[in-house]
Amino acid sequence: MSIETLTGQTNIDRFRVGARNDNKKGFTLAEVLITLGIIGVVAAMTIPSLMTAYKAQRFRSQFLKSYSTLQQVVKRMVAEDVSTEASSYAPNTFYKEFQKFITGSTDCGSYLQGVIESPVCHYSHRTNEKGYKAYNKKTNAYIHYFDDGILAMPDGTSLYFENLNALGNDTSVRTPLIFISVDINGYNVKPNIWGIDMFTFQLSGSELLPMGARGTWFTDENVYCNPTGTNDKNGIACSVKAKDDTEYFKRVLK
Repeated sequence: MSIETLTGQTNIDRFRVGARNDNKKGFTLAEVLITLGIIGVVAAMTIPSLMTAYKAQRFRSQFLKSYSTLQQVVKRMVAEDVSTEASSYAPNTFYKEFQKFITGSTDCGSYLQGVIESPVCHYSHRTNEKGYKAYNKKTNAYIHYFDDGILAMPDGTSLYFENLNALGNDTSVRTPLIFISVDINGYNVKPNIWGIDMFTFQLSGSELLPMGARGTWFTDENVYCNPTGTNDKNGIACSVKAKDDTEYFKRVLK
């Protein structure tokens, strides 16, 4: 047999082997469609949970940042011998002193002075029907705890102040209190619900405590941090849970 014949046969064999290998590399249309279908099902099952986890982490970060900012302001006030006692202030005055320690914040006024309406300033008694909701997402929140001064923060959050002359356990004693509520993502961003993106803290002497903690005014979770409760202050005591429970926002955002 000639060399050419051998060479030709060898080339033919190589062509056949190559053809066989090429046939093994491809996918049929049915296989591609099945694979895409599986990917779609997996994505539909996992993406919502991933988005919820991401949103929960973002809300928790915003909450902790806001709490830290408020604490730092209180510490600076104490360091500079500025009173943090509620009894030192008349209604609608503490927030103005507080603002002196926040660079770039906007004074949005108060209920008595009139709330300024602007892109960064919102919420007054007149707008309650489209304002904040209690923790059950249906009941209108008790707006009278938000009306002794409003500050719009440089990062987009909103602060609401209340200087309250509340009755203590001994009804013959009036105990002045200061509450500071923070909308951690701003009024323009929903859901605007107490206990989800609105949280309240109580100034106790030189310490800022998350409402619901021991020593604060509202600690009964069955009434003040209950997803089915109808009290208009429901949600005010959720702050301590948001602080201490790392899974809190994952649950409330489901």
